[in-house]
Amino acid sequence: MKICLIVAAATALTLTAPIARATVINSAYAPLGGNSWLVDFSVTNDGTPASFAGFSIDFPNATNLVLRASPSTWDSAVFQADASLPDPAFLDSFAKNASSTLSPGQSIGGFQVSFAYTAGATPGALPFMVYSETFAPLSAGLTTVPAIPEPPMVFLAALGLTFVGLRVKALKKTATTDKEVTA
Repeated sequence: MKICLIVAAATALTLTAPIARATVINSAYAPLGGNSWLVDFSVTNDGTPASFAGFSIDFPNATNLVLRASPSTWDSAVFQADASLPDPAFLDSFAKNASSTLSPGQSIGGFQVSFAYTAGATPGALPFMVYSETFAPLSAGLTTVPAIPEPPMVFLAALGLTFVGLRVKALKKTATTDKEVTA
């Protein structure tokens, strides 16, 4: 019985434990129908770099970018890909004044862009670059897409726990039957 509880507890912790990571830009997607998507970005300064005043997010395999929302303290614009250039479409956003820059621990959301995704399926992480007040590049990375547990993993974990429970029940029944036969 103790083993069964330990297995159940370990499985529950594995499935529900938060993933620790430093986040700079999160992206959450919502389908708009067909190959059209809406993405909502939130920007958090985790301390690396110490502060920044702007960022650009590239949209590889995307067309028809439309800026849907931006915080009033930030100046944001989208730029379409140019077929004669190797650069993708992108969102560019910069704080309107020094008091709007993000210091460590600060966060801002509400950057929304709709677009047509030309690579099929669901868009994933997007490349970004963070800039200083003087437009000097400070760091680069990929946006973070919230982790969603894979249905097969959850299903297999539930199935495994069910089999463990059935096996424990069968062992208890066998133990009870053996006691009755020897008595």
